[in-house]
Amino acid sequence: MKKIAKLVHNIDRELKLAECYSEKYIECKTDGDNQMSNTYKDMALDNIEHADTLHNMAVAVIDRIKTVYIPTPDMQAKWDETHQKYVEKATEIRRMLTM
Repeated sequence: MKKIAKLVHNIDRELKLAECYSEKYIECKTDGDNQMSNTYKDMALDNIEHADTLHNMAVAVIDRIKTVYIPTPDMQAKWDETHQKYVEKATEIRRMLTM
């Protein structure tokens, strides 16, 4: 379980960085600085890719755990909530990068 918690922590960290870079992207784009805005966009996309990779790793760990035992309803609910927050945040950031 500590492995999953660490992966979730790292996913959150990557998404926070991606969100920060997305905000800077919008700020620079609004100011007309296309070169800097594109750099921030690339940085945000890199962090989203990292978050996606970490998320896939967490899913793989959870799937492996499920072959050994069935998670408690609380554990499953926590993962479902964490997964949903990840999907929503990643979608929001991707939407920001289309502006």
